[in-house]
Amino acid sequence: MTLNPRPHGDPMTRAPHAGRRRAAWRAPLVALALLSQLAACGGLLDVQTSNRIEADPFEADPQNAQTLLNGVVGDFECAAGAYAALGGLIGDELQDATQTADRFPYDQRTATAADRRYQANNCDALGVYTPLNKARAGADNLLRLLGGWTDAQVPNRARMIATASAISGYALVFIGEGFCSATISGFGAGGAPVYGGEITPAAVLDSAIARFNAALAANGGDSAIARLARLGRARAELDLGRYDQARADAATIPAGFAYTLTTSGSSTLRQNKVWNESNATSQSATVGPLYRRLGDPRVPVDSVAGSGPGGIKLSVTGLQLWVQKKYASPSSPMLLAGYPEARLIIAEAAARANDLAPAQAVIAEERTRGGQPAFTGTTQAQALAEIVDQRRREFFLDGHHLGDYIRFALPLSPAAGTAYHAGGNYGTQRCLPLPDIERKNNPDI
Repeated sequence: MTLNPRPHGDPMTRAPHAGRRRAAWRAPLVALALLSQLAACGGLLDVQTSNRIEADPFEADPQNAQTLLNGVVGDFECAAGAYAALGGLIGDELQDATQTADRFPYDQRTATAADRRYQANNCDALGVYTPLNKARAGADNLLRLLGGWTDAQVPNRARMIATASAISGYALVFIGEGFCSATISGFGAGGAPVYGGEITPAAVLDSAIARFNAALAANGGDSAIARLARLGRARAELDLGRYDQARADAATIPAGFAYTLTTSGSSTLRQNKVWNESNATSQSATVGPLYRRLGDPRVPVDSVAGSGPGGIKLSVTGLQLWVQKKYASPSSPMLLAGYPEARLIIAEAAARANDLAPAQAVIAEERTRGGQPAFTGTTQAQALAEIVDQRRREFFLDGHHLGDYIRFALPLSPAAGTAYHAGGNYGTQRCLPLPDIERKNNPDI
């Protein structure tokens, strides 16, 4: 990929370019972020007239801080669900079973910057670029506002800063793990727009770490948010190959810790997006062949009875239909971060340092969770290979695997050049390219 060598322009760390402060840009972006936040808030999900709310007066009132934060969280939960589903299609967890042509490039691994669905669609229609950036920009804008308010004006202000920082950090982790390159645009001092240049995934992950650091500095007495931020930082550090730092952060996570994303059947925006793709009555996607017969309770799947080969129902495109059973309903929560992830980070960091005893201890725990026999490997290479396998089982359809698919350069399944069921062949594209919607509208690219 070709990257712009200019500074990345993260509005949390850099002043705006001279001449780039365009007031005309600020109003629609603020309104978009605010309205998306309001649309995601509990009790406001079904409001249809939110486009008539004036953004600036609403934002100017510190009494609205909690409503704005609720919206940021709701935006992120929707975007994270879409990322988990779309990542499953790009990776080997899911295969597209529809006749909808604009979905095929993800599953086929032929996505280009011109493909509309991933860049422009909302999160309830498998869009990821705009939803993730909407959540991140909304969180960063709220942080700007909270920075100008006082504790007297906003109860629990420190906790809000910590939460918004952690949400922004995780949105950036997903972007850094799943995109070939990215940009971070937003608002600087006084709400002036700041455009970001094209940056590498590593630079995105560094910006994520800065957000997690801010969350930990604020904390607000919320131990769950502090642990979420520390585990998010460990995840980003692992992605960047900073294994000692990742291991140290992961070691602070206590047994039983789990931070889940809430869902609801009340609205498509709130539904579990993986369940939407694959459930007992509707199968837009089928579970990929590698996950169909693992016999692992962490990877619960089942075939759909039918008249196809082996008594399995076939999709309209001829694929065997297997459904995931990890998420039983549209309101099934999705785990964002938890203790097993911390343990696997410790295991990988230890194995990469050839410190095999701690790695083998975690592998033993994971294989017990999966109902597998004892691990017999004795070498560093064997330990790392086993950790990769345990990660794909532990993180089945929860938003981790696309990053691993790229980071570990896992074998493409099906292989590149294999005939695709909807025509053409499977390609090699793993990460999502910076979309045309960004290139054509960002003057810094």
